[in-house]
Amino acid sequence: MPDVNLIIDGHAVSVPAGTNLVDAARTVEVAIPVFCYHPKLKPVGMCRMCLIEVYTPRIDPATRQVVLGPDGLPQLALMMNKLQPACVTPVSEGMVVKTTTEKVKFAQRGVLEFLLTSHPLDCPVCDKGGECPLQNLTMQWGPEVSRFDYSDKVHFEKPIKLSDVIYLDRERCILCSRCVRFQDDIAGDSVLGFDNRGRSWEIISKSEPGFDSKFSGNTTDICPVGALTNADFRFRSRVWEVRSTPSICTHCSVGCNLSLDARHNKLMRVMPRENDDVNEIWLCDKGRMGMRFVESANRVTTPLVRQHGKLVPASWDEALTRIASNLSQIAAKGTGQVAGLMSDSSSNEDLYAFRKLITETYQSTSLDHRPGASTDVSLDDAPLTAGVGKGTSLLALGKGTTVIVLAADVEEEAPLYVLRLRGIQNRGGAVHVVNTFATKLGSGASSDTRIAPGSESAYATAFLKLVLEAQAANGYDRRVRNLDDVRNQLSKLSIDTLLETAGVSRAQLQKLVDAYMTATNAIIVYGRTAQHIGASVTQTLANAAIATGKCGKANNGLIALTAGANTTGALALGVRPGKDGAAANEFWARAEAGTLRGLVVVGLDPANNNPVAAEGLATIAKHGFLAVQTMFMNDTAELADVVLPQMAISETDGTLTNAERRVQRFRIAMAAPAAMHPTWQICAYLAERSTVAVPASKNATAVLGDWEYAVTSDVTEEVAQRIPRFAGVTYTSLDLSINSWGRQANESVYYDGTSYTNTEGNGVQIASIADEPTTPLPMAFVAPVAFEPKGEFGLLLQTPVRAYDGGSWSTDSKLSTRQIPAHVLISQSDAARWNISVGDRVTIATPVGSSTVPAQIDKNVAAGHVLMPDVAGAPLHLALGAYTRVAIRRAE
Repeated sequence: MPDVNLIIDGHAVSVPAGTNLVDAARTVEVAIPVFCYHPKLKPVGMCRMCLIEVYTPRIDPATRQVVLGPDGLPQLALMMNKLQPACVTPVSEGMVVKTTTEKVKFAQRGVLEFLLTSHPLDCPVCDKGGECPLQNLTMQWGPEVSRFDYSDKVHFEKPIKLSDVIYLDRERCILCSRCVRFQDDIAGDSVLGFDNRGRSWEIISKSEPGFDSKFSGNTTDICPVGALTNADFRFRSRVWEVRSTPSICTHCSVGCNLSLDARHNKLMRVMPRENDDVNEIWLCDKGRMGMRFVESANRVTTPLVRQHGKLVPASWDEALTRIASNLSQIAAKGTGQVAGLMSDSSSNEDLYAFRKLITETYQSTSLDHRPGASTDVSLDDAPLTAGVGKGTSLLALGKGTTVIVLAADVEEEAPLYVLRLRGIQNRGGAVHVVNTFATKLGSGASSDTRIAPGSESAYATAFLKLVLEAQAANGYDRRVRNLDDVRNQLSKLSIDTLLETAGVSRAQLQKLVDAYMTATNAIIVYGRTAQHIGASVTQTLANAAIATGKCGKANNGLIALTAGANTTGALALGVRPGKDGAAANEFWARAEAGTLRGLVVVGLDPANNNPVAAEGLATIAKHGFLAVQTMFMNDTAELADVVLPQMAISETDGTLTNAERRVQRFRIAMAAPAAMHPTWQICAYLAERSTVAVPASKNATAVLGDWEYAVTSDVTEEVAQRIPRFAGVTYTSLDLSINSWGRQANESVYYDGTSYTNTEGNGVQIASIADEPTTPLPMAFVAPVAFEPKGEFGLLLQTPVRAYDGGSWSTDSKLSTRQIPAHVLISQSDAARWNISVGDRVTIATPVGSSTVPAQIDKNVAAGHVLMPDVAGAPLHLALGAYTRVAIRRAE
């Protein structure tokens, strides 16, 4: 459709059809003031601040042709003979718009005067002061004086706690409905609404508990007047006093862009930083209010070494020398005697240096980013093979898009993806959810299919079987490997048996397959359960993407919702078991066997809730050497020979790789509470102090003299040189990745306080195998895994993720009251069978033990299915994988 041409205040404008006049004016830097309108929300025309004169060509009623004047130009008429709200008026050909006439100015002054009639004069104490659109618009468009007496103002009790984290000042509220529309249309949580009428009209919470949403903090950003304030920032600082530093959220795999606002080296608040390719301008409450742990008084701030059985403070030199000396001696006894565990939320630079230390300095391939529990997820390379293609932007997707969400509770695992996927659906795309239990995303999805517990791999296999039966041409024929073998193996499986196992009909599945194969853009999202089950789900989904050619191009492929903020980076950088190396959950047996005597643990607590790991760690500490780097003392650190402090993300810099393989940079926002070193530097110090006598090999040539790093960017550049996937990813290239998004020069007047302009770029996506045009695309058949209850253990236990899991991130957080306590969810029929009521304590028994926890009853849980959320205090050591056969009874 051709662009529409019009005139705005004498400027010739050409914009796409359907553009409203506010956005059209922005293109030529003409500011039309607004309150209720926001470019991320549907326009409603409630505040009337954007009234302007709009002239359109006069149309002859008889001929339906444009009436021309004596000069041959169209005669213009004032639309509907009155001022029009610009936010809900679309452009039309030949339109002439005037935004600065006396009529317009009179209307603007009048609207502001009415809005201010009961607005309190409390700008000096209002948290919005300094970034308040009402202040800005009043100064530029408002009346100089008010004709209303102060005594006539309406007063309310204030503030009102809509929730434990959001406060409402009803006197400030102008009823623009931005908050209500955000919750309804974008978050999908209809928990706010209007009550009463006239001057008593007000915003209320409709949920119990109040304002029950994981995205409530966004309403304080888009509120144009400071009516909604955040308990985490309320009265802490003036906005002009803070120093804003670009950072990245590490609470999940989305990689939301943040700004850390600090004053006098104290964190004041966390704000979203605009990046339309990642989080747009939004942030979940966990990312916004889950950063207070960085200032906790309980952090480890000095090295500790064990003397006479106790951990005592020591100098950095003493601690590092002790670690290097002991690990060198152990490594000299044989390959594989030393191992390493590092959190997959660490930076790329830290992960790379750690891998280099373990594999090159200590000559070991026993390396992992998982904690070594029975519930560790599988090593999932599917996103590195067939992940969403380079150039993917979920914001650009709508009609012609199909998204399948399998075995994932998106709101709990990666909350911001709920907003992104709902956005796709709101723009005309389809989102299909397939899961064993009800999820929030599924309740509003295009379809919500419930499959039998433990049948995820059977469902994925049936999906692939129907995909291949369609014989789709994919354009990758010369690159695909093992397709015939996959077809042959699938032919041995009965589609009816697979569907019966999954508990769905062929018609249901065929409809989904058809939607996937006919979509211009097709994405499969899967979560933690799929990764727990392993390749029978993840590789099977990758096979489907490869077979249909729905990978290796923008807006097509897989997205895995991983546990860590940088799991993708950890896998790509090789922080994983190598040849002859042990995986984390194999370390403990090797420790007991005496073949593992040295262990370095960074950012993980494998001993927590894991008796097997705790015993193995104790053995290592007793007969070998255990070094731990951590922010807080934990069960693993208590066993260590040396404990080193760990810097928070706010105290160091580096890069992270998110679920879409987008590498993004974060900067130092605050100084550490004591003399500390980043992990990559600690690895360099240990390498320099280590003297390992190893046989000459191609790996040994880089052990010494290859650690000359002065700053983090030196490590980043080495990664780009030595790791092919990260070729070209440097601080320089990241700085050049800035696109033309963000607030324009004139926008602060009415979008101020919404978010920060992104000065760090939108990140650089590393390539998947499918993105590389000549690299073979491997397919592999993996037989579906069956999970069936047997004998006395007649139920299946699943451990779903919860965002509010009570982890260390919640330390000193305003969200501490929202943390989920340990409990189990059972079906109504199972509750009746065992005479269990809500709140009763029940005993969960598995082949490895038993434990007692409170029970909740959920009508959406299937009979025979037990959910035990993965939260602090839950007896997760009873779980043996994605699903565990269990027995349950009411505790006496």
